[in-house]
Amino acid sequence: MAFTYIYKRRIGSWGLVARVTLDVQPIDEPPREGRRIDDSHVWWLPPQGIPSADERWMAFGLGLVAGQLGTLRDGADALLVRVDDWDVPMLTDYQEEVAAAAVIECLRENCGIDGVDIGLTFDRERNRYQFTWDGASTEPGLD
Repeated sequence: MAFTYIYKRRIGSWGLVARVTLDVQPIDEPPREGRRIDDSHVWWLPPQGIPSADERWMAFGLGLVAGQLGTLRDGADALLVRVDDWDVPMLTDYQEEVAAAAVIECLRENCGIDGVDIGLTFDRERNRYQFTWDGASTEPGLD
């Protein structure tokens, strides 16, 4: 079943907005073009044409909740998360981290997982949002 989520966060006059549409299905065999999240039973397919930074952050977000998603397999060998649509309005203060946050929040709202605590502050000096993931400031590929 596919579902759409609009991620919106605003601090002062600044704001982040993105729309993601996900389809989550238990599967017996992952598609050839599927990408495995770590060593989990969760596979995913990014949308065509997605910027590589957004793709890395989506995979990072899925990695944060892969253990929770594994319980949705319903006896199947794997779970497939297909990103059917990814849209960032032109008139937004966009950062790639939003790709992780939007995917996590969409899954939390529509699949009943707990997700992770996503902290958000605005660093005026750097003119950039600061994200934390369950209290940790981390990025894809960093520990």
